[in-house]
Amino acid sequence: MSKKETRRAARQAFPKAPVSTRPSRSRVYGGKPSRPTQKTRSAQAGRPALRPPKLKRAAIQGAILVALYLIIVRFVWKQPGTSTVAYVILAVVGFVGYTAIAYGIDKFTYQRRLRKLKGSK
Repeated sequence: MSKKETRRAARQAFPKAPVSTRPSRSRVYGGKPSRPTQKTRSAQAGRPALRPPKLKRAAIQGAILVALYLIIVRFVWKQPGTSTVAYVILAVVGFVGYTAIAYGIDKFTYQRRLRKLKGSK
């Protein structure tokens, strides 16, 4: 059986659901008709919508990374004679550094994608 015949058989085996002709719920109860959502050009092309960089997102990622760092270093790689304060100070420095670098990379890639989208129009 050829590829075309296989696809035709699959379409016939699983027909599409019939389209409903009844009015939407908002029309039935006297409300405003819901307007269809408009997708951005990039979302229509199969790519996710382009989100601008946010410091909050980078800080959340940094906080997650610091928590994992503290758990691993405190309980797995603990060195005798090192205080917990030293681990916390290193974690705070890592948080600030990671947040700044992550935000910078997000901003760079966002601007690059914007330039690429403007050039393709």
